[in-house]
Amino acid sequence: MYITSRFDGEFDYQHASDVKINTLEFTFDQIGSAWHQSGDSGQLWRLSIVKDGYTYHNIHLSVTQWFKLAKHEMQRLREGKDPQVYVAIKKSKHFWVVASECIPPFLPNGLTHDPNRPHHNMYSKQTVQNAII
Repeated sequence: MYITSRFDGEFDYQHASDVKINTLEFTFDQIGSAWHQSGDSGQLWRLSIVKDGYTYHNIHLSVTQWFKLAKHEMQRLREGKDPQVYVAIKKSKHFWVVASECIPPFLPNGLTHDPNRPHHNMYSKQTVQNAII
């Protein structure tokens, strides 16, 4: 992750090695952009989070169906619930959204995993276990 900010017309950049935080909490409406690399089946999304004047880049989210995540957010709003708080935790050199740490926590199998329909996931077992899939 790296951080950028723009205050008073000045641009500031913090390299990943200078970032001193270990967790980042955000809501769906703070996602500034989301992208994935072609060829990775769209499961690893990289988010930019805009929060308190800073933009946090390269927050990793593993999700097999992005629209189900958006549908989950819309359903929470319709029911008058508080926004889902996503929690990204630093794991080795990357920040990953961890399903069990979100507020409220996601179910152990995440939003989209169906044990009757196995799917290919090229990420490590730790990533699959902890990330939203």
